[in-house]
Parts: sequence; structure tokens; C-alpha cells
Amino acid sequence: MKKYLYLLIGALFLSSCEDFLTVESDTGVTDVNYWKNASDLDAANYGLYQTFRRYMADNIVIKYRDRGLPFDVMGTWANPSNNDLSRSWTPTHPCINWNTEYYIINEANLILDNIDRADLTPEQYNFFRGQALGLRAYVYFYMIQNWGDLPLIVHAEDVGMKSRTPWQEVAGQCISDLKEAAKLLPVANELKDIKGNLVTSKQAVSRGTCHAILAHLYAWKAALNKEPDLLRLAILECDSVITDNSYKLVNSIREVCQIVIPGNSREGILECNFKETEYDSNGWSGYLAGYCQWWPVVPLTTASTARRGLLISNNSVYKMYRDEKDQRREEYFYKLDSMAKVSTSITKGNAYVYKYQRIIKYDSGNQAGKIKSYDANEILIRLADIILLRAECKVRTGDYAGARVDLNHIRNRAGMVDYAGTDASLQDEIQDERERELFIEGNGIRYFDCVRNGTFRERLKGKFKTLTDKDVEDGALFLPIGKIAFNNNTLILQTPYWKRNGYAY
Repeated sequence: MKKYLYLLIGALFLSSCEDFLTVESDTGVTDVNYWKNASDLDAANYGLYQTFRRYMADNIVIKYRDRGLPFDVMGTWANPSNNDLSRSWTPTHPCINWNTEYYIINEANLILDNIDRADLTPEQYNFFRGQALGLRAYVYFYMIQNWGDLPLIVHAEDVGMKSRTPWQEVAGQCISDLKEAAKLLPVANELKDIKGNLVTSKQAVSRGTCHAILAHLYAWKAALNKEPDLLRLAILECDSVITDNSYKLVNSIREVCQIVIPGNSREGILECNFKETEYDSNGWSGYLAGYCQWWPVVPLTTASTARRGLLISNNSVYKMYRDEKDQRREEYFYKLDSMAKVSTSITKGNAYVYKYQRIIKYDSGNQAGKIKSYDANEILIRLADIILLRAECKVRTGDYAGARVDLNHIRNRAGMVDYAGTDASLQDEIQDERERELFIEGNGIRYFDCVRNGTFRERLKGKFKTLTDKDVEDGALFLPIGKIAFNNNTLILQTPYWKRNGYAY
């Protein structure tokens, strides 16, 4: 029943949001008699989850937007990865349009605006408010990372012309929301639905989810706004996650592929949870793996099948995973060492990405036997990420010994010995480890790491290498704003760097 109620609410919502910043709101969305009880809020919350999945994972735009992928052959990603955006993205291209993110935000706002109208127990109220606050904060943080300054909308009825709010103020709203949500919600292994059943999906926001997002947000703000004192707050938020008994690293890299990637493991913190049902599924092309994995994962292919999309050479993999004992060489890539010895007439010198190992196949019809999807969630944040983030923040605060402990925790799990390098090289080694561990996971992880660490000139490609400090100050590391945001809105101003580089409207 909640699916059908959600669809009705969603239809009303979408009818009012074709150009959500520039049209009048349809007050019928909030005045209709939906917000009476826990079942109504459960339907709206289901809709929020569905929209979050659709636009944060089952959406190739999110993947195409990533300018930091570590591949050698980039295909569609080539120009964006060189920060030469206008060669691929027109002013109306979906990758620079933020409307889909605002769809998620507005659904969260609908819940927050109407929750007080419903007859709820305190536990139900806390659950639904916490979900809306947490997911809204995550999406706003993702938007900050992509666009910098942007309109801050915290009520569904707040429509019309909007100027860009300084990103620091948007971050402040996120911090406030996450702190409140952390107080409202229990830890992950105590989270319950309206029927009192334990919630096992890592798409549901828990107290630990809030602390994890806060850790990333503080680290981002510390770096980009030059507030080093926030690093200690980031460490404290990491501490809250790492000491939460809801979370635990799996024992091996094989288990990362077999248990963590499929989803809802104890290592997972925030995920887009997919199921093989009508409203909850994700096609294979919704995963980055769909553009870099072929044989032996994809049925009806061989080692010599022509590979399209994203390719990484054996040499690049060996450079990234230097240690022969690193289990990720054989788990994230199929038989790396032996396949590297096969004739290049077959392999073209490229490795066979193998991280997403479980698939779902069509079982009938003319597609029978072909890949339908990956048996995987989109892992947005997991415990290994937070442990390495804490290591990064500890280095920046001078706690080199503590940083080594965290780094070695992840290295040892991968089969490697403790880091033996110098303190001077420790920050780079931690970033290297994040690239090794989180390869092809999440949304823009490597790119955002390069921005946060200030290593974009060294690690990224093309025009990133020649950006001046003035270019960066003028927003070169952010995305331009798509033309649709300027429709009937004279208050929006383009990011200065992009106004000079192909996106002046």
C-alpha cells in the first residue's frame, strides 16, 4: 500500500517541480490529507529512499560527473577528466544540472514540513525526522562538493528565484541537521521500523551514519575553508563511528567483494540499497562496474572480447598496487599476474576489473542468460573509508603515530605489512591507500580526495595540472551551473572560472 501512496505523492510533487526554483508551488502536495499517521509517513519515507536511490546511484549522470577516475582509457570520461568540460557537456547537459539533487531535497523537506501533522509515537517521530534530516544533509554535502555555493532550500514551499548561498552556510545547515539527527536516531544495530522490526538496510540513516557524514563534512570544510581546528572535530566524529559496535571490518579483501559490495554488511555505513523488485532495482549500467568490467564477470564474453568504456593497463594496476602481497591485486582484478603474461593480442595490455563479482542474469525471454544487473548496493560510505579518513586527519594534526595505526589497520587486512615509510610521505601514502581500497566505489571519492588534499595537480589529468591559484579561487574545481537554473531566475550567477571557460549565459 505504501508504494501506491508514495506514487501518488510523487506524481503531485513532480508536477510542481519541473523547474522547481522558478515556478509556483502546488500547495495541494502538502494540503492533501496524507500526513495523518505513521503509515502515511512510512509511505513518504519509502518515497524518499526510492528517490535517493534513483538519483544518487541508479543514475549514470552521477558516474559521468566523476572527474577523478584512475583509468588509462577514459572513453566518455576523457574530456571531463581533463577538466575540459565544454568539449563534452553543453549548457543543458544533465551532468551540470542540479535539479535531480533538489528532487531528493524537496522530498525530505515535504516530510520535515508535515511531520508535526501526523499522530506519531516519539520513536516514530524521531525515526522519520532523522531520516529526512540525514539524507537531506548528505545530498547537500554532495552538492557542495560539486558546485560550491548553491541555493539553500529547507522548506518545500520555498520556491521562486533564488541566489546562491555561500557553501559554508549550506555546510552549517548540514552540520546542524546531522547533529540533530544523531540525537534522534539510535545506533545502526538498534534501529527499528514502525512495526518494531530491526532495520538491516544501510540506506536507513542511523546515528553512525550521521557521525560518518559529519566526519567527511568537517574534513572538507577544514581543508577548503582553511579551518584546521575542524580536523579535531572530524577525528572525534570518526571515533564515534569506529567505536560503534554496529560496525566491523570484514576479515579479508575477498569478503569485501563477496559480502561488503553486495550490501548491508557490518562494514557498510551508508548505501543505496537495491533489490530485484519493480521499484527497488538497478540496471547493470547504473554501476560504474558496468563500464569497466567485462570478462569473466559478464556472461557470453571471453578474454578477447572487445572492451569498451573504461580501461586500466596492467602497468597502472601494478603502479597502484605495488605490494605483491596486496590481496586486492587478485580480488579487484581477475588473475592479474597470470593474465598480464597473456598475449597482448588478447588482453591489449589491460587488466580485467573484477571487484563486482556477483551478478543477476535474465532468466527468460530473448535476454535469457545475459547480465541484468549486479548483485550489489552502491556503497557510499563504509568503515574502511572512515578509518582512512581519520588517518588523514591525524596526519594533518601532527599525530603521525595514530595515523600509522589507522593506515596499518587497512593495509594489514589487505595482506600487507605495516607502513615503513617516513612521516613526510605518510599523507600521500594514506591517499594512495584510499585509492587502492575504494577503487570504483561510491560517487566521486577519488576526485573529492584530490580536492580535499590539494593534490589535484599531481594526481588528476589535463587542465587540472595547470590550474593557477586564481583559477581554483574562482571555482575551477567545482562544476559550472547548468543553464536550466538560470531560467526565469536573474539572481543566479555563474561560477567565475566557468563563465570564462564556455558557460557564460
